[in-house]
Amino acid sequence: MSGPRITVLINTRNEERWIADCVRSCSWADEIVVADMSSSDNTRELAGRLGARIIQVPIAQCVELVRNQAMAECTGDWIFVVDADERVSPGLAALVQKTIRQQEADAYWVPRRNYLFEAALQHTNWPDNQLRLFRRGCAEWSGVVHQAAWIRGTTAEFPADHSAALEHVGGFMDMTQWLQKFARYAALEMERTPRMSESELLGLLIRRPIADFLLRYFGGGWKDGLPGLIQCILLALYRVMIALNAYARQRQEFQGGSPAEVRRWTKWEGVRTGVKLLRM
Repeated sequence: MSGPRITVLINTRNEERWIADCVRSCSWADEIVVADMSSSDNTRELAGRLGARIIQVPIAQCVELVRNQAMAECTGDWIFVVDADERVSPGLAALVQKTIRQQEADAYWVPRRNYLFEAALQHTNWPDNQLRLFRRGCAEWSGVVHQAAWIRGTTAEFPADHSAALEHVGGFMDMTQWLQKFARYAALEMERTPRMSESELLGLLIRRPIADFLLRYFGGGWKDGLPGLIQCILLALYRVMIALNAYARQRQEFQGGSPAEVRRWTKWEGVRTGVKLLRM
């Protein structure tokens, strides 16, 4: 009796730099579906030559908006979502195949290891768990950027094992592209940020980036040396970008606090940040 079938789903938009190695790392799957958003480079051709089935989905601001449409084209009993700039390590491939045979949960969080240029970050933001493996029909995306799928059923986590991780090799390879991409994502994430007072926005601008940096860096980032420090700075910068977008949205609503008020708010946010870190 044959076991459950698995489809690897890869969403693409001009990913010729990454797609071939990504598809090769998924060659163990029963089906590879590349959901392409009108690429103008050789993405579709490269993936097709390696046996992937190519489907067309609309161009969207973020991939979460077209995940559901792409999943509807998958035929496997299980779906494993992989980004084009990621690689499925042999250890993770073996673990996925073993897991879907056992079928102890309906969806699984997968550990992801990030890279800064060619450096694999062993400690920074590790494990960067991603909800990527699930039974077909039990997952649904809301269309909000960076928001995990909603699951009908039970979830579980894979162990944080470097030998069985999703390798995110392209996320921090090109700083110009990173800044452009995350400027766009920050604007999208701002849309789900509630409207707030000026003092609350100051907290979002100061406390959240500082706490994010300190928790990541002293949570293990320092062990990766300069690459770990740089990634912690970049991820904190992303939080600043979200806050700046929120301020741009609401700037006409603010009367503008006096210098004394701003100093008081800043000191208070510093105290709150320190207390929060001491509680960790």
